[in-house]
Amino acid sequence: MYAPVSLRSFLIANYVLILALTGWIARDALAGGLASMLFTLAALLAYSLLYLLPTLLIAGLAWRLYRPLGMLLGVVLASSTLILLLADSRIHDMYGFHINGFVWNLLTTPGGFASMGGSASAELTAVALCMAILLLETGLLLWLGRRAPARGWPWGRFVAVVLCVMVAERAAYGVSHLTAYRPVLVAAKEVPFYQPTTFRRAAAKLGVEMRRQKNMDVADRGRLAYPRAPVTLRENAPTPNIVWLVGESLRWDMLDPEIMPNLWRFAQSSQRYTNHFSGGNGTRMGMFSMFYGLPGNYWFSFLDARQPPVLISTLQQQDYQFGLFTSAKFSYPEFDKTLFASLPADTMTSDDQGPGWQRDRRNVARLLDYIDRRDTARPFFAFMFFESSHAQYYFPPESTLRTDYLPDFNYATVDVKNNIDGIFARYVNASHHLDSQIGRVLDHLTAQGLLDNTLVIITGDHGEEFMEEGRWGHNSAFHNEQLHVPLVLYAPGMAPGVLHHPTSHQDLIPTLMPMLGVTNPLRDYALGLPLQEGVPERYRLAASWDALAYIDDHHKVVMPLKASGLLDMLVEESDDDPVVDEELVIATLSPKLMDVLDDLAHSSSSKRRQSSGFTSSPSAE
Repeated sequence: MYAPVSLRSFLIANYVLILALTGWIARDALAGGLASMLFTLAALLAYSLLYLLPTLLIAGLAWRLYRPLGMLLGVVLASSTLILLLADSRIHDMYGFHINGFVWNLLTTPGGFASMGGSASAELTAVALCMAILLLETGLLLWLGRRAPARGWPWGRFVAVVLCVMVAERAAYGVSHLTAYRPVLVAAKEVPFYQPTTFRRAAAKLGVEMRRQKNMDVADRGRLAYPRAPVTLRENAPTPNIVWLVGESLRWDMLDPEIMPNLWRFAQSSQRYTNHFSGGNGTRMGMFSMFYGLPGNYWFSFLDARQPPVLISTLQQQDYQFGLFTSAKFSYPEFDKTLFASLPADTMTSDDQGPGWQRDRRNVARLLDYIDRRDTARPFFAFMFFESSHAQYYFPPESTLRTDYLPDFNYATVDVKNNIDGIFARYVNASHHLDSQIGRVLDHLTAQGLLDNTLVIITGDHGEEFMEEGRWGHNSAFHNEQLHVPLVLYAPGMAPGVLHHPTSHQDLIPTLMPMLGVTNPLRDYALGLPLQEGVPERYRLAASWDALAYIDDHHKVVMPLKASGLLDMLVEESDDDPVVDEELVIATLSPKLMDVLDDLAHSSSSKRRQSSGFTSSPSAE
């Protein structure tokens, strides 16, 4: 790697500056245990060189062509690197995460800096700081140019050593990811713009299975501070039974008197929410938002910590008995390490053999048997995750409502666009079968007289799109079809009704916890609202693997949560149509987008923040 002698000295000096600055940013990880400290130090040694790579390549080439241009570019690029890292340091101290696409787009939007609390004096301070860094870099280059080391300075060996450290750091993270070694996984999140390297596919080819440590204590919290305060219950807190039923990919318009007659009939004595959105366009984020009342992007931090939701911990405290059933696996998605991390394995029954509708039938039989054999002196929590409505949308002949369905749904050969009507007909039939199994549960609860003391929640983890906006399935976009799900809530004594105000999966926990006698303020454990609160002009959040969507009555803004998505912000109308002027919409929404950022900051447990929160990073790995 060639660089002129004077530029080498300049780069070495900047390397030291950057190493000191990033060491300050990642000081919590450096102050951790030995493994955390060694990994963080190796990562900072490697990444400090990567941060300088644009300066080295661009300024080095320009220097060889025309020295004054090389000097100018060296100063500008090195200064820009330092300014970016200083800004990241400030963001990290304030919010507990690094600069990402969301923050970048908000800052670069007209009015965005002001919406983040920036004043005229703050802008002047920022400009002065940038000028000071430019002057520092200029003086550094000129001074070192007169004091350049001899050409024998071991630049090549220095770079070679750093590259070896980089390889070791990559390997350490990859092995830690395979073995769920948390000190390294947590430390990596402290390094600015860290890009993980994983060996999952290579390991699978060699027969090595990725594992999560089984002997790890539940809620090995790291920097988590969830809940923000211990949960307190009022005296003689109620202990109703809870039955929680979730349909995979069940979207809102399936709750129809023809397609789902059993659920429709039950909804007449319940509260039915017609404008309810999942907290994610995939199962993990949707289920996380449902059980935790937090943005779905926090799934990864809670998975690493094995931190169960306060709902489950509270039920355990109240001596509930648990019967959990899924027609998939509790280990994929990792419900056994998140939603139900504190529960013993013998409370969980998985069935992933055969078509989804067959699994659902078998699991409903098991669920009903569990209800009949429970200890009637104690309250119970029953959960079931149904697979009937999951692609490829299988169903038995007796559940055929739409006869024009695609008979052979072969992923390898099907033309989705030209066969979408037949695919949707399969989905309708599969949802009709799902309803028959939900009906079995509801009929049993009624026959056993359990509805007098049982809360019932029925919803979907997320929706499903059938080319309405150009996509099929889910996990691909924040289109309404992928987010809009049915919600039926039944509680003894609760007045039935149909509610049309906007609600979210994040609202379920703020609704249920007070029903269980929890006296804490809602924001001690969740960021949603009670379902019954019809708040006008509220916004909802939905998450994917690496983005967060802000959704209100008029607009939808998709904000990347990784640094790699700096230019990927998407602005649409709430019905997924394009907007006329994206910049105007963003400028208008800046105060509300700042509220979203404050929500994420509320969920930051950085030890340097004045208030504790939930977790240190909302972004996906």
